[in-house]
Amino acid sequence: MNRWITDAILKPQSAETVTPENRQKATLNYILWCAVVLIFLVAFVRLFEWLRAPTKMNSFFLANTLFGILILVFAVNLNNKHKVKTAGILFLIIGFHLCLTAYPIRNPDQVLLYFALPTAAASFIIRSWSSILYAVFCTAGFNIVYFAYFQGEPYPVFSLFCLLMISVITSLASKVVKQMSDQLVTAYDTTIEGWSQALEMRNRETEGHSHRVAELTMQLVKKLNVDESQWDHIRRGVLLHDIGKMGVPDNILCKPGPLTAAETTIMRNHPQYALRLLEPIPYLKPALDIPYCHHEKWNGTGYPRGLKGEDIPLAARIFSVIDVWDAMRSARSYRAEIPEAQVVEYLRSESGRSFDPRVIKAFFEMMGFPLYAAEHSSFISRPRQIEKIES
Repeated sequence: MNRWITDAILKPQSAETVTPENRQKATLNYILWCAVVLIFLVAFVRLFEWLRAPTKMNSFFLANTLFGILILVFAVNLNNKHKVKTAGILFLIIGFHLCLTAYPIRNPDQVLLYFALPTAAASFIIRSWSSILYAVFCTAGFNIVYFAYFQGEPYPVFSLFCLLMISVITSLASKVVKQMSDQLVTAYDTTIEGWSQALEMRNRETEGHSHRVAELTMQLVKKLNVDESQWDHIRRGVLLHDIGKMGVPDNILCKPGPLTAAETTIMRNHPQYALRLLEPIPYLKPALDIPYCHHEKWNGTGYPRGLKGEDIPLAARIFSVIDVWDAMRSARSYRAEIPEAQVVEYLRSESGRSFDPRVIKAFFEMMGFPLYAAEHSSFISRPRQIEKIES
């Protein structure tokens, strides 16, 4: 089988399916591709019938099936771009349309059978009550078709009842799945919070650091219009940004003064320790950019890989600014808290060297700092001897 098809349709998305949005995305992905295959088979049959008898009616049904395939593929593209709700609504609309126009309707039960798949899928790809709402619309559409074309046939009460039961059962099932998913996410995130607190308990000087930088980072992420689907991963990455320091010996991690060259080398191994710890956990793989890359520098002089410019993941570029800001503004056993003006001047001077200029600009706007020193003379008058910090 073609590798692209395998990756797009059959590859498990274990790292993605825990959050409600990504669970919906994965579910909709399978439903859309199944619908594409199903409608393609219908189109093949309609094409064969059209070749045998190219009547206006056969042309109408063939055109509708081909149109349906195009719309479904477009919905797949939207889904892959994390526009899950839009893709789901589009699927339900085109599903309703195709149920009435993809194939000739010969009896009323057939109409209700066609409506069963999108009704069952609705609650899993939109909201829990969507199946019930969709079944109501389908019932209305069915009654129009019935009274227009099948008045002489018995009203299919049992089939209609079955469709409504499918909608209720699916709605309840989706609620159960959502609750289980939410409980799993809560359990994971509580564990992450616990890891973060355990590291801060080990090094009292950094107490509260993770939660402070998490709040500021998320504000900056929104300021920079980062895709909302990445927000949870970024927050987890922030809380775990120094998890690799679990592998650093206490005599180095908790040393009350500057580190020696040898100790600095050991300390700089903590991004690799983070990678080794988190990479085997599928749920946390999307959050790895920050723990592994937040010490990379815009000019390529950072560590562990010496990445440069936009080769550094955006989440890490954003967080590195916040991390340095909070570290310099916090007191340490070997120095007092650095005045705000000096920290601002340091960040300004390192724009384009240590930090992404676009991120610095957004941070300064968010905090209300002038981007250029000339705009505020008090910054110029402050001393420029600023200690460089490896937090």
